[in-house]
Formats: sequence, C-alpha cells, structure tokens
Amino acid sequence: MTRSESAADLETRAPSSPWRVGLSLFWLAYLAIYFLPWLARPPSPTEVMASVAGTALFLGLWFHQFLAKPRSTLPHILVIAAIGFALSPFGGAWSVFNVYAASVAGRLQPQRRALWLIALLQLSLIAYAIAFPHDWPAWVSGLFFGVLAAGATLLQSDLEARNARLVAMQEEVRTLSALAERERIARDLHDLLGHTLTLVAIKAELATRLIDRDAAAARREMQEVAQSARDTLAEVRAAVSGMHGASFAVELARGRQMLAAANVEAEVRADLGPVDPPRDAVLAMALREAVTNVIRHAAASHCVISLEADPRGDLKLTVADDGRGGALALGRGLEGMKARLAAAGGALDIDSDQRGTRLIAHLPRLAA
Repeated sequence: MTRSESAADLETRAPSSPWRVGLSLFWLAYLAIYFLPWLARPPSPTEVMASVAGTALFLGLWFHQFLAKPRSTLPHILVIAAIGFALSPFGGAWSVFNVYAASVAGRLQPQRRALWLIALLQLSLIAYAIAFPHDWPAWVSGLFFGVLAAGATLLQSDLEARNARLVAMQEEVRTLSALAERERIARDLHDLLGHTLTLVAIKAELATRLIDRDAAAARREMQEVAQSARDTLAEVRAAVSGMHGASFAVELARGRQMLAAANVEAEVRADLGPVDPPRDAVLAMALREAVTNVIRHAAASHCVISLEADPRGDLKLTVADDGRGGALALGRGLEGMKARLAAAGGALDIDSDQRGTRLIAHLPRLAA
C-alpha cells in the first residue's frame, strides 16, 4: 500500500463481508421509527403510497452503497436526505432519513469532507426548524440522533481504515522479509558455489597434469574434488534452510588447501581461539570470498591471512596478496560480503594498488 492510498480506496477494493451486510441489516431496524406516528392516527392512502415509494428508494440506495461500494457515496447521501424532507408532509417521522444520511456521510474520506457534509445536513435541519417551528419533535430528534449516528460511523470508519493499513503493512513486511531471504540465499549460494567451483577447477587441472606421471596423486586429487562437491552440497542445503555454514577454522583450512593448489604461498596469523558463533559464521563467509578472489583475479604468489582482536574485542580479518592490484570491481561476491558485514554491524575496507590487494573486514564485539 502506498502512502497516497486512502481508506476509501482500501475499502472500495475489499469485498463486502457477511459482517458488514449483517450490520447494514441491523441498522435498518431504526427505520421502523418512521411509522410510529401512524400508531396514533391512521395514515391516508396518499401518505402510505408516498411513504412506501420513499422507503423503497431509500432501501435501494442503502443496499447499493453497502454492497456495490461505489467510489463516491455523496449522491446517495444527498438523495437520502432529500427523501426525508420530501416525506415531511406525509405524517411519518421523516427525520429518520436524515439520520441515515448523516450515518453514511460519516464514512466519507477524508474525514474533513465527512465533517463538512455532516455539518451541512444538521444545518439543513435547523433551517427546516426555522421554516416549520411547529414540527419540532422531528427536527430535534433528527439533530440529536444524526450527531450520534455520524459520530459512531466516523469512529467505525477510522477503526476500519487503521485495520486496513495494518493488514497492508503486515503484507508489506512479509514481502520484504521474503525478498531479504531470497537475497541472503543468493549471496550464500554465490559464495559457496564460486568457492567450490574454483577449487574443483584447480584440482581437476592438477589431476589432468598428474594422470600420466603419477596416477595415484591424480586419483587423490579427484577424490578431494568429489569430497569437496559433497561438502558443498551439504552447505548449500544449510544455506537454503538458514543454518550456519562451515566455521572459520574449517574455511581457513580450505583456504590454505585452495591457495596451495593454486601455487600461492599462504601465511596465516590467526591464533585467537574460538570466536562466538554469529561472528564466526560471518568471518567464515568473508574469508571464503576473499580467498576465492585471490585465486581467480589476483595472479598472486603470496597471500597473508590474519585475524586479530583489539582490546575492546572488535575483530579484524585481513586477506592481503601481492598480485595485480588497481581498480577492484565490486562484483556480486564482494557486495555480498559487504552486506553480511553491515548486517552484523561491521564494515569492509578494500585497498588495492600496484603492491597488491588487501581486504579488511571489521566486526564489532557486539555483532548481531
């Protein structure tokens, strides 16, 4: 729902519920008041015919505005009020129709418009009282019950509008949650599959080179390819279900293995001991993407991986290589890394020049 949509728009789109139809029938009980004066004196045939015609027209308008839900009920309100004044000479409690008109007017949106129309209806009754002061019971009851009915309808309309906005907001929250979950899965799958496919490609090439001169070594490489595929399949299932993937320690071991397979010397400085699970998962995915970038894009011969903590407990993961630096494009992998770190309250710094590239991931102590 956009902010420009009014409560009338929401109500117009909503189907008529059995509750609303039942409520409309309940309020029609008030129509019986119109015929009470006839208990004191019998009506003439002309009065009966005029009253039946006016009541039938009123009922048609009443059910039309409840069931058909026209975009504007202003014509209904004006005609219902006119029916009341038209029936005033025929002996019934004609102000009943003005009360109904005020009740329908209370549903207009915006409410400022409803208030102006309700005031206009009441002023018309006062003008009638000035013109026909002898008919005071009709216009006094019309004023009193009209204000009550309009106030009750205004409150009911406001409550329905608030409920409609709440339902629309809940639907929007569900939509945004589903979108965020899809983006999370897309980021995780990109990192998981990119990392594994890089490892598979390196080991398959190595096995191809070894197959003629060292069949046993080639067989080991292909067994590791199969094991990597099985491990990644389990991690993909975990990512889709929202579970945590591999730990930082596991990713560090895999990173060393991948760098060695790509003929990149790895230097590791990460002797902090266990890290709390939320930050451990974020660091593991950041390390996975950083090592994949070194192998794919850096053409490096040396890579330093360090994990350190400051006195406050904030963590800093650095992956630096001596490959070709320069302008490093933020692809989907790095964007995913930045999004994960930002969601955990951290940040990603990238320093790339002729000496190589350094990816620095910061995570605060109170990471989510």
